[in-house]
Amino acid sequence: MCSCNRPAGEIVELLRAHKAHQAEVKMRSRTTYHDHGLVFAKEWSDVGRRTAELGNPLQANNLGQREYARLIRDAGVRRIKFHGLRHTSATLLLDAGVPPKVVQERLGHKQIATTLDIYAHVLPSMQREASERLAAVLHRR
Repeated sequence: MCSCNRPAGEIVELLRAHKAHQAEVKMRSRTTYHDHGLVFAKEWSDVGRRTAELGNPLQANNLGQREYARLIRDAGVRRIKFHGLRHTSATLLLDAGVPPKVVQERLGHKQIATTLDIYAHVLPSMQREASERLAAVLHRR
């Protein structure tokens, strides 16, 4: 079932359950699990080849391109690459006024400059809003 129509609280619970499951996999596979701090990583069902290792990043084909395509179709949104979800999330967060430092941390960029360089296209609207807020403060005298 698609999670897109589920309440946020239910999605949080699903993510908590996934995190607990992932912790079990890590504990059972302490010597072979490569912990990269990923939310979704390869598990035993994903490691069919000798080169695949527990805990490594999932490849796009492991995420099920057909399922991803179905979700996009069902949601009625424009098709984008899976990595585009990350870019869309960051852009929407910045556009919603989330501080760039918070977005940087969520994306895992080591330098704030990386975040600002990539998402500079969102910042002009933030500049306008900052100017409007400053004007409102100054005119409240």
